[in-house]
Amino acid sequence: VYQTVFPVYTILLTFSSTGAPSALSKIISSTDDKKGALNCAIKIFIPLGIVGSIIMASLSHFISVVQGEPGAYLAYIALSPSIAAVSAIACFRGYFQGLNDMRPTAFSQITEQCVKLVFGLTLCSLFGHTPEQKGALACLAVTASEIIALAYLFVKYLKRKPTSVLVAEIFPAKKILLTVIPITLSAVILPLARLYDGFTIINLLKTYLPDALSLYGIYTGSVETVIGVPVAVCYGIAVAVLPSVSKTISDGDTEYAFEQVGKSLVVTLILSVLAAAAIYFSAEIVTSILFGRFNESEREITVKLLSSSAFNVILLSLIQTETGCLIAIGKTYAPCITLSLGLALKIILQPSLLKIREINIFAPLICDILCYFVAVFANLVYIIICNNKRRKQNEFDFDRNRHTGGRPLLKGFK
Repeated sequence: VYQTVFPVYTILLTFSSTGAPSALSKIISSTDDKKGALNCAIKIFIPLGIVGSIIMASLSHFISVVQGEPGAYLAYIALSPSIAAVSAIACFRGYFQGLNDMRPTAFSQITEQCVKLVFGLTLCSLFGHTPEQKGALACLAVTASEIIALAYLFVKYLKRKPTSVLVAEIFPAKKILLTVIPITLSAVILPLARLYDGFTIINLLKTYLPDALSLYGIYTGSVETVIGVPVAVCYGIAVAVLPSVSKTISDGDTEYAFEQVGKSLVVTLILSVLAAAAIYFSAEIVTSILFGRFNESEREITVKLLSSSAFNVILLSLIQTETGCLIAIGKTYAPCITLSLGLALKIILQPSLLKIREINIFAPLICDILCYFVAVFANLVYIIICNNKRRKQNEFDFDRNRHTGGRPLLKGFK
């Protein structure tokens, strides 16, 4: 029940806030009007977040019925206020990341998880009698964690800049929107894939398996949660490389910028391969430790799914870093296009595979691997093409300067 609400939640969150940290990080790293950029982003994203919260709460009954789990509407209502809070959080995180200060982001994320864990376990232990009620209480803990994280970031900002964040500053909103829109479109692809899973897996598996909801929970809640840990570690590379490469390019040193891109991809690949190997060989141990209360059948399917999903650690980690690199070098629409190609393949294949009883819950796993592989390969090819163009341009500029003594070839040419 808890996992059922998150595909829709993530979609709304993406539109209201996910593009903000990356966009602000890119803009702030290369502008002098840092406070103006933050103020402008706040005025854009907080209203969007409020609208997202209202939409989720209003459509909670309808969405939960369509998903095949009517009791999940309470969880939707409990989770809805967090969309507005995360929209504000995203602005402050983007501001600090643009200053190359990753500590506020890190501490706020740790605070989120600690509060969510403590509140969630406490509320679910003391209150609620049904899975639906306990799922709603767990979502309420998520909302509490976001509000507390926002309070921390706001205080951190005031300590850094004592003046109010709401003082009007002249900064072009168009500049933020033109950066945010393609980044948001890229960020929304993976949540769309999860949303697609939420509507297809349960409804198609229910036609021949009585435990369809349980299998969906195992894949999206247990397996993907474990896979997400090393991917989240590698996400630090994507977050750090974006403002660094953006600033290098704004300073005019494109050669060093592409060196940074190459190094970040190599480091991501090494870390993700090690993590994938660890998960593959320790799938049974991890399952017994984290999900010891599963019955024998559930444990067996979790081990198989987890070991098979290890490859996704590499692919997802590379997608994150490639996306950060492409945004940093100004190719903001490229990640959206490549991920869309992968998602299209998943949408075409998944219904047919889900209908095969022998494959059942492994169908979304197979489709995810294919989807991510297409995106990783296409991103890599495009980065190589951009680097080759940069080299040819540099060679052309060098030859031109050598033959003209550094003077322009034509009058007025710059």
